[in-house]
Amino acid sequence: MIFFGWGRNSKTHELSPHHMLVLTYAYFHVFWLFRITVPQGYGLATLSEYGWATRPMTPLEVDNGGYKELLSVSWWWRWGLLVGLAGVVLLVIASSLTGS
Repeated sequence: MIFFGWGRNSKTHELSPHHMLVLTYAYFHVFWLFRITVPQGYGLATLSEYGWATRPMTPLEVDNGGYKELLSVSWWWRWGLLVGLAGVVLLVIASSLTGS
């Protein structure tokens, strides 16, 4: 859509030539700029002769491996829509206080 959209996507980080760290997330955006993202989990993808096999990782594995520092969603992607809405609210309050 031109004005808004939603969906699921993933980001990857190569750990070795045969292993990839995968972060899946859901998102909603307005004008592609203001976005709110909800991380859904991490997975470990392993290359085999049949292709990539992915298994979900437990929160304990993610914390112990330090994977949140390797691969995460930026703060703007995570909270950009809320920051934009707060900016609109502040503009409305400021304009009502100044009498414009």
